[in-house]
Amino acid sequence: MSVWFAALMGLVQGFTEFLPISSSGHLVLIQSFLGRDIEHDYMLFDVLLHFGTLVSVFICFWPDIRDMILEFFRLFGECIRGKFDLKKTPARHLMIMVIIATLPMIVVPLVNDYIEKLFSSPLLVGCMLFVTALILYIADRAGNGKKTAESATWKDALFVGILQLVALVPGITRSGTTIMAGSVRGFKREFAVKFAFLMSIPVILGANVFTIKEAVTQGFDTALLLPYIVGVLCAALAGIAAIAMVRYIARRKNYRGFSIYCCCAGALAIVLSLIL
Repeated sequence: MSVWFAALMGLVQGFTEFLPISSSGHLVLIQSFLGRDIEHDYMLFDVLLHFGTLVSVFICFWPDIRDMILEFFRLFGECIRGKFDLKKTPARHLMIMVIIATLPMIVVPLVNDYIEKLFSSPLLVGCMLFVTALILYIADRAGNGKKTAESATWKDALFVGILQLVALVPGITRSGTTIMAGSVRGFKREFAVKFAFLMSIPVILGANVFTIKEAVTQGFDTALLLPYIVGVLCAALAGIAAIAMVRYIARRKNYRGFSIYCCCAGALAIVLSLIL
């Protein structure tokens, strides 16, 4: 693996993980058309790239993450004493919502084998990118609600979590789907974006649980140390840039550019899959 290829994969992972254009879809297309299977040939590198994107979430949302961690331990202490309040603070309420939104992901092990088979079809990815374009269109039309971490309910969190399962299909954006779901439930746009990214923490960690043991047993080639470091740094920096871009666009209330991009990328993927 060259340093340049590692940097490319890091940038692709960082940008597509958080921009509403489907990281899994772009990974399938790159692997199909370049003939390189990162997830299986370089499993440890794939895990490290996800770690890089996770770092970017912690950097961008550290105050919220810090407050949720503190509230978790405070709630734990209150539970031991037999007296607790799930809505004591906005941070505690937000933590509970993230947990509830993550619960639907427990079905992933049951469908993981089937989902993995979908990653071999660039044609499917092309079609699903059009679905992503529709999701972003709906997110634009949903408007700007008023719900925040204080007023959103557990039903809202569960709804967003259930729709997140749709994004298991390669080509469908996770961030765009969860932002759209929050907008449909009346979330304030800035909060819909924040909640979507905070939800990504357990999702990214969970995605690597299935592969980290096998990745470690695959061994570490010291000759790849520099490419690994470059890839992780590129993933983290690209992730920070992508998060900033999505937050800015959310304030502008316009995902049209991403929607158009997904239509173009989907059309190109379908054409190339049919002629190559």
